[in-house]
Amino acid sequence: MPRRVLALSLVLLAILASAAIALATHPPGTGWLSLPQPRGLRIDGGIRVQPEFACLAIAIMTYGGAYVGEIVRGGFKAVGRGQLEAARALGLSPWQVFSRVRLPLAFRAMLPILINQYVWLIKATTLGIAVGFSDFFMVIASSITHSGQTLELIGILMGGFLVVNFSLAAVLNRLNRAIALKGHNTGGAA
Repeated sequence: MPRRVLALSLVLLAILASAAIALATHPPGTGWLSLPQPRGLRIDGGIRVQPEFACLAIAIMTYGGAYVGEIVRGGFKAVGRGQLEAARALGLSPWQVFSRVRLPLAFRAMLPILINQYVWLIKATTLGIAVGFSDFFMVIASSITHSGQTLELIGILMGGFLVVNFSLAAVLNRLNRAIALKGHNTGGAA
């Protein structure tokens, strides 16, 4: 129970910190939401999306979505027909078979591959250089051009990617260990 209270308090603290940052950085006298309004030959208000960012987002969503879709399909195919038949034989409704048998087992099969896919997704955003979107790599590249400290800045780039990727992998691996079936050792003899 104390671990849940600690986790809940950390989440609440993160939400409060995010709200405080949003309030502190919001320009006074401006609305929180602006709708697009035609002003002569241009449109004022709303959210402006850079074309480079839109191109990058569409490309990564399409490519990554296809892979995640295939991972999800494979996860559902990995659930044995016998387990589904056993659930039906117990008299479970189709929704109960899906929510209590098929989805949890499929999620266990999908999670390790999804971890790799999400780590790839973090790395793939660096491909934004091809369309001119200024991301972490581009900021480091411009800093190298201006300062000439190549090795130090490449070290910062590698460290940043390691921190982001290892943090994501650690969280998802912990989730994977938490939902793993106990007693099913796939390693060698103990």
